[in-house]
Amino acid sequence: MVLGIEGAHFDPALEDEAGKSSTSAGSAAHGGSATTGGAAGSSHAGSVGIAGTDVDHAEAGADSDSSSGGSGDDGPQSLCDHYCAVVLASCTGELEQYSSLNQCLQVCQRLPAGMPDDHDQNSVACRLRQAEFAQSEPLVYCKSSGPLGQDKCGSNCAAYCSLMQVTCTATSTAGNLEPSYYLDEKSCLAACDGLVPGEHDAVSYSSSPKAVPSSYVGNNVFCRAYHVAAALDQGAPDEHCPHARGGDPCTSH
Repeated sequence: MVLGIEGAHFDPALEDEAGKSSTSAGSAAHGGSATTGGAAGSSHAGSVGIAGTDVDHAEAGADSDSSSGGSGDDGPQSLCDHYCAVVLASCTGELEQYSSLNQCLQVCQRLPAGMPDDHDQNSVACRLRQAEFAQSEPLVYCKSSGPLGQDKCGSNCAAYCSLMQVTCTATSTAGNLEPSYYLDEKSCLAACDGLVPGEHDAVSYSSSPKAVPSSYVGNNVFCRAYHVAAALDQGAPDEHCPHARGGDPCTSH
């Protein structure tokens, strides 16, 4: 009789550890890292960590979807952020299209988003393409990358009236004694199409006070569009909509 044998027992954990050591050694023999193999299989906590990371990514993806249009509420904002960054960098000085980032965002959020391949459409997507072209040819493309389409992203009147209808309304200009809005888009388009710019009026839009001729005055769509954008930028439709509707200084001089 050998002393101590009857108290011995088999410990499964020892077999697991032996198996792991064998697996690690095998990995090392085939060019792998025994340390890496051991770490990957040494504890269940490692697997939990990986699973947890996947869950975190899924949750982050869900948050990302909701903030970039998954809910349908904030999608245009990410497009506007991109558009405004490009147009503000591309069109400066006398070719400036927006006097501030806020003005650009306010206008953008009231334009149709459109599709990435838009051509000749009154949309943000079309204006973004023009702003990207303006990075290398600002003189040609800035005028069609701002609030107005300049016949490359819809007509100037179509752009002006679409902004006018959502900015200058009976409610937003309540209390104004001057005409400050149009009853409908059709009447706005008719009035815009009937404008007769003066000989020295601007022929394209710019928000810059240094631009000559200026978009700030005259019986033209550029002056009216400037005041629509100003109304949005400053949150003051009661002040700017009478000008945008054709009041002084957007009259013949």
